[in-house]
Amino acid sequence: MLFSERLTYAIDYIEFKSKNGNAAEACWTIERIISEGKKFRLFKKFFPNEWRRSKASFVKKGFYEHYSQRAGEFFALVNEHLFPLFLGWNEDPEAEFDPFMIFSLNIDFCCADIDYEYIGIGYVCGLLIFSQDEEIREFFKQKYNIRQNDLPPINTNFHEKLWHLDKTPEIAPYLNLFEVVDHSTGNPWLDLSNCCQYGETFDWDEKTIKFLAKSYEEALKILEQMECLDNLIESDPKKHLFNLITLWNDGCLPND
Repeated sequence: MLFSERLTYAIDYIEFKSKNGNAAEACWTIERIISEGKKFRLFKKFFPNEWRRSKASFVKKGFYEHYSQRAGEFFALVNEHLFPLFLGWNEDPEAEFDPFMIFSLNIDFCCADIDYEYIGIGYVCGLLIFSQDEEIREFFKQKYNIRQNDLPPINTNFHEKLWHLDKTPEIAPYLNLFEVVDHSTGNPWLDLSNCCQYGETFDWDEKTIKFLAKSYEEALKILEQMECLDNLIESDPKKHLFNLITLWNDGCLPND
């Protein structure tokens, strides 16, 4: 350990001793130090150059009231270089990160009204098939002049082989759309819900951080594919909505 680091530790320890005059406060602080020690090891593992340059205190509070300046610096680096950590209520100075939550990149329908004008046309197609909502039918009628009798009836349940189809170039974009709308991609950034603050939580360990970073990059690629599908559907909405409904009903595209 460098002399500057030893000196910083010593100064922070003196401050710790001065602020923890009783056993309860000391135990609470020690628990925090042990917890933050895990984050410091991850800081050194993932950002060794930033760790060597850091002057942030190991004990003094940073922006986040329950964490040191050094831990806060680590959080910021994770957010900037690995995956978005500072979303939702994680932006609150009183936020807890032990364990921490991530916030879905997908649309969460639990607590929000959806304006179909502001989401991708592919997603709206998927929502129509999953919900058969009359408001969505009206949306397609008003914006694309697609009426209910222009399309096949939508079965309540998907075809039994739908989720087992090979993702050929023709079918893959449609299947990916169904998985995103269904929140069943297998990717936490697209499948988790943050409804009412009861989402899944994660611990600070190397395996988890690598998994979330890799999953985040994969989620961005899936969302890029969704944008490409939106452009394709916009070129002929009736045709592609017909294809999607047929795939849902029959487990194949028209004329397959």
